[in-house]
Amino acid sequence: MSLSELIGGLMGKHGDTLQQAALLAYLKDGDEGKKYLEAITTARLCTQAYKALSKEEELEAARTETTLAIAAWVKAHPRATQGQTQEEVQKQIELFKQKINNI
Repeated sequence: MSLSELIGGLMGKHGDTLQQAALLAYLKDGDEGKKYLEAITTARLCTQAYKALSKEEELEAARTETTLAIAAWVKAHPRATQGQTQEEVQKQIELFKQKINNI
């Protein structure tokens, strides 16, 4: 796991809590807590900017949509041959490529 993924995960899951704790420290301790509030706020802004620029969420949504479409097709066609299944998977992969090219 890369550092950016680790920070992004931490900020995604606990960013609000960390920022609230830093704000409380700032309110209670003034200048001492200010540096924590600045650091957490900066980290959250950087994380949000990275996600917006990298299109990470849109790519993950496209992956999930493709996986669910394949799973639904397989469930709807339990007697399909391996060749038919491969054709459908290839079709879904092509649709996925189109989606990510439009992102």
